[in-house]
Amino acid sequence: MTYDALNRFRLDGRTALVVGAGPGIGAHVARAFASAGANVVVSARSAERVGSVVDEIRSAGGQAVAIAADIGIAEDRDRIVAFSKESFGSIDILFHNATSSVLPRDADPLDVDVEHWREGFELNVIAPYDMARRLIPGMMAAGNGSIITLLSCAAFTPILPQITYGATKSALHMMTRYLAKAAGPNVRANCICPGSISPDGSMNPAFAEHVNKNAISRVGKADEVVGAALLLASDAGSYMTGQVIYCEGGRVHTIS
Repeated sequence: MTYDALNRFRLDGRTALVVGAGPGIGAHVARAFASAGANVVVSARSAERVGSVVDEIRSAGGQAVAIAADIGIAEDRDRIVAFSKESFGSIDILFHNATSSVLPRDADPLDVDVEHWREGFELNVIAPYDMARRLIPGMMAAGNGSIITLLSCAAFTPILPQITYGATKSALHMMTRYLAKAAGPNVRANCICPGSISPDGSMNPAFAEHVNKNAISRVGKADEVVGAALLLASDAGSYMTGQVIYCEGGRVHTIS
């Protein structure tokens, strides 16, 4: 009997909710999940963006629906969950990519407005927790589920001036590990830490001082995250929970 390892990465019969599916990682992951057989709910604030991603998925023969919503607003989180369940019945995978609280490069980390902190925690910690809290009971009842949150290199090493972004992403990391403990054994919760990534691999000025310190000394492309996402969403990663997969070119452990 031939063992087909690639079948372990299939998502047939499952529904994936991709939050923050604008251009870049979220859109690539949504397309990857659909190509692996999942029904995909694509969510972002821009109706045009999510509509474009859904059109691409459907053109390729996949199943997807779009909802324009702001994940930072509790009422919109209600709408996303209700719409997802109305569309496909259940939600098996949550890929949470939405983020906020990035400071301008010339900002002073010692003089950050308290409201900026509140906004950062609302979108980077409270929103993904609230979405997971709403979805995990259904996943537990089904006996299978995967929560995937996106971190940042700033969660593990200070990258000035990003004090609010790094601190809230660090909180998201620990929150996800708590979910892994609380929702196990059938629901898994893991993180992906991308870094120095642009939609098409082109240089962003914010990356310039870091890329040459990476073990892989170039900018990553958004579609280079999809392998990690498929691993964590599928049965191929069925014994992985509370973990971080780094997709950052060797940056966290090499940056000076």
